[in-house]
Amino acid sequence: MVSPILSQLNRPDGSAAYKCPATGYNILGAVNGPVELPARRDALKPEEATVEVFVKPGTTTAGVAERYVEGILRSVLGKVVLGREKGFPRRGVIITLAIAGGENMDRGDSYLTILPSLLHAALLSMISASVPLSMTFSAALFGVTKTGDIVRDPSPTAAKASVSLHVFAISSKGHLLLNESEGRFDFDTWELVHQRALSVCQGTASADGDVTMGEGAASASLHGLIREAVEDQIYSDYAYKLDSI
Repeated sequence: MVSPILSQLNRPDGSAAYKCPATGYNILGAVNGPVELPARRDALKPEEATVEVFVKPGTTTAGVAERYVEGILRSVLGKVVLGREKGFPRRGVIITLAIAGGENMDRGDSYLTILPSLLHAALLSMISASVPLSMTFSAALFGVTKTGDIVRDPSPTAAKASVSLHVFAISSKGHLLLNESEGRFDFDTWELVHQRALSVCQGTASADGDVTMGEGAASASLHGLIREAVEDQIYSDYAYKLDSI
């Protein structure tokens, strides 16, 4: 998996690039905040920040599908942004996510195939912009085949052939922040996919409360990937201080 890169752009307060493993799309995120929101003043929250999300497809204009996924992103990101911090109430955090390249997605294709990457790009962009967060998270996509196999990061073609698709976002504290599913499935199938998501994102808690990493070492988990990207950026930002020691 290609490591995400932080602070790609100069003009925004923060930015990040993330490559979607399912579609090959490159997601470029940019964040500005806290900023004044002259429009829609009636929608501003008097005691905390207003999170706005815009998804820009690379080859066409935004439509109903983009508006739908923007609502999902806004709901998840609003849960982790500490909007009551000094300077943030009555102001906005603007997140723009541009999609470019990769395997073609037709109008009507499920946006679940790219949703985890949009979430990761938005999170890393907010970290780059020093937006105060209560926690981080990682997200994963799974498809269930006709034979009952659980496939991680199915391509758009494989996703169309899947019986059901599932996206889970798991916080760094182990909370389930997002559960988006579509297709035909029962609770037992959902629980199997949920356990797989815990393993992929950050490890699985055993009966005695210990956490064991799944899908390889901790650094191979999605949460580890996010953490390493942040650590690399911090090292890059403060390399001049380290060299002077």
